[in-house]
Amino acid sequence: MTTFGEIAEPGSRNLWEDWDDSSQDLVKLQWQNSLEAPKEIDDVIIFEGRYLSDYIKHQSQCSLVNTVSGASINLYKLNNCNGYICTVRDYSIVQSSKIIELLKDYLLHSREVIAVQTKPLSDYNTTAPVLDCVIRSVSTTKLPNNSRFTYPKLEQPNIISGVAAGAISLREHMDLTGTAIVCYIEHPEDYQIEKVKKLLEKFNLYRNDKAMPGTLLNSNLYI
Repeated sequence: MTTFGEIAEPGSRNLWEDWDDSSQDLVKLQWQNSLEAPKEIDDVIIFEGRYLSDYIKHQSQCSLVNTVSGASINLYKLNNCNGYICTVRDYSIVQSSKIIELLKDYLLHSREVIAVQTKPLSDYNTTAPVLDCVIRSVSTTKLPNNSRFTYPKLEQPNIISGVAAGAISLREHMDLTGTAIVCYIEHPEDYQIEKVKKLLEKFNLYRNDKAMPGTLLNSNLYI
């Protein structure tokens, strides 16, 4: 696998200064309650962005076990198996590595890791015509065993971003399996998009009701 976790350096010193100033107001991230990851975990699923994070709140298939003070990060335990869901939203770009550090034990002890994030369709770079939703994936060199989440490979120059990129990069570094799935959506306020519906059904998390998730997307570059 190539082009993982690239560092995008600003072209001027002014941008570095803006970056440095923004990091001064960051709060320390830590689990609200004492937490120790199990030694064996079936799956860890990361849903990144407001669109997916708000939706998971209404699921009956999982139970909230912990949150992170200083950021909108929730950890859920799946009720029917030894698996976990982590939702991440509203975080600063410079906190990506710290969030991965909080999740590190879960990411290392899990049999499989799947990270899903949403992005605006306008962020998808392609010369081909696109519709209302495009789903692409990036997998580690050691291919995952789960064929449910087989999607076309994310084409260059597109890159994965945020916590999803950090999680899969860690799994790659440790020679473990992992998949990142990116959903490029034109209308994020309409979660009834057929392709997203089918993706959620694969997680056994889709509900056909009127509850609408948040309408804003959180798309941060992972460095």
